[in-house]
Amino acid sequence: MWQLAVYSRRQHEQFRLVASEISLAYNSHDGRWTPTLDRSMFDAEAPSANHMTIRLRPGGEATVIDCRGIDDDVRLADGGSLACRIPMELTLPATFQLGDAWFEIRLETVRPEMLALEPLYRDEVRRPAGAAAQGPDSATVTKWLAAVSDLHRTAASSDAFFTRAAEIAVRSTGLDAAMVLLRDGSGWQIAGSSVADPRYGVSFDPAALDLMVARPDVWRRPASRVGGAHLVPGLDEAASQDSLVVAPVRGEYDEIIAAVYGVRHGHGDNRRLGIRTLEARVIEVLADGVAAGLARRQQEVDAARRQVLLEQAFSPEVAQHLLRQPNALASQTREATMLLADLRGFTRLAETLTASESCGIVSDVMEALTDAITHHGGMVIDYYGDGVSAMWNAPFDQPDHADRACLAALEMLESITRVSDAWRQLLPFPLELGIGIHTGLVQVGNAGTRQRMKYGPRGRAMNLASRVQTAAKRLDVPLLVTDAVRRQASTRLTALRVCTARLPGIEDPVELFTLLPTADAERLQRDLDRYAVALAAYERGDLDEAERELEALLAAGPATPAAFLAQQTAALRRGALGRRADDLLGSSGDAVIEILAS
Repeated sequence: MWQLAVYSRRQHEQFRLVASEISLAYNSHDGRWTPTLDRSMFDAEAPSANHMTIRLRPGGEATVIDCRGIDDDVRLADGGSLACRIPMELTLPATFQLGDAWFEIRLETVRPEMLALEPLYRDEVRRPAGAAAQGPDSATVTKWLAAVSDLHRTAASSDAFFTRAAEIAVRSTGLDAAMVLLRDGSGWQIAGSSVADPRYGVSFDPAALDLMVARPDVWRRPASRVGGAHLVPGLDEAASQDSLVVAPVRGEYDEIIAAVYGVRHGHGDNRRLGIRTLEARVIEVLADGVAAGLARRQQEVDAARRQVLLEQAFSPEVAQHLLRQPNALASQTREATMLLADLRGFTRLAETLTASESCGIVSDVMEALTDAITHHGGMVIDYYGDGVSAMWNAPFDQPDHADRACLAALEMLESITRVSDAWRQLLPFPLELGIGIHTGLVQVGNAGTRQRMKYGPRGRAMNLASRVQTAAKRLDVPLLVTDAVRRQASTRLTALRVCTARLPGIEDPVELFTLLPTADAERLQRDLDRYAVALAAYERGDLDEAERELEALLAAGPATPAAFLAQQTAALRRGALGRRADDLLGSSGDAVIEILAS
């Protein structure tokens, strides 16, 4: 087996190869070289392309480089160059440059012991005799400590984190090159690197990493095993001049998940031999910093995953709160504002559409309604058929919860028009919503089961909100709210009392209001006043006056609930619907509209 490393400002990768012949294809879009076994690229009849063939000679002592479609000369590490137009033979190990990329080819180290590495003993720091007082000066120690601190300040989520770690390793210890390698199954991937001079090498030795995995420790080649009379049997002279250090990066369960790998070359401008004990310790501490960074990154990934899951059920605002306070979902009694909304007449509409068309329309409607809810900080309780329910002021405080719900409802009414316009070619009539809102005390918590949690409200107030939404459909009013909501609504909204109604399952009559943005209410003030006069006439039994006012309102358009009240007035005149307030509530003077159960 042999190793091929590629290094440029866009790429630093190393490939473990078995075949004696390989092609490297150049991608001009991303500037990367990729190995391939596609022999058609070497066919003499094949069109010219940016690639080169690397072929090992028998015995593995040399390699033949054959380039296609490349105009640059091959520049060698010793400063020489060779023309690409003819095949060239290089002795292994070989390092050369093509364009802005450096390539290093070498045979694999067969046995880890050939590397002459020693473990960094943890029970003591061994020093040569007579060197008890020797050690790094204060400036060096300060530089090492600053390097470790610098790494811990680097954002682990940044793509440059591993490169930064390698740069710090080189800068702090005087190495010629450093890499952060991530373990990928049985292999290793370069996640980040810093190479001072690629002429002296851009690869790592997998045998050193295999040794580190088999016997977990920090491994190094000390000065006593480098170069000169200490040439390592089985290694070429250049490799014997190199000083290596490799430190494991451990995961949550103490498994080795990565490594920090450093090299000091014994030629060029760096004449320092070996890896000193304290330098190896610095690399070890940097490896621990990488481990901490990876742990932080995993925590950030887990937190982001939790947030995505939470935001599928909650608004981003609520999701952030739940991430900070997970116990906020515990059961509690609190005031909340509940909103329920659904499409009117969708059952009839669906009969004219295909199943796919119906699903598409409902999907767009639910998307629009959900956007309105989350836009105003609400929490979706549930989806049901063609409807949705939502809640404010739970699980955390929202002092303006009633206002938020009302504004969300108005946004829904605007968005349903846009959805209807988008599907107008298929719709026999425009889409319409019925929305009901109520504020009251509820028990919030798990409204599902232990096996399937569903956070939501329970209690009379939730039941009343549901009945108000049903009343909106019965009264043909797009939005109805209770007096509890009206009292908390801000001056941005204007309330118009629609009627007093008796709702199914609710003992006491309920005052129902509709809401308009104050700007619209000012424009429609005359119509709103006229409706109030008509309602008062209806409730005191003056049906003649009520009909006169309602007739004028019906001619003006659908800005008020005049159509509903006109129907009630006509029915009351016929004696078919409704009852006088004196018959129902004694002397209260109100007429109550009976909303029948569906």
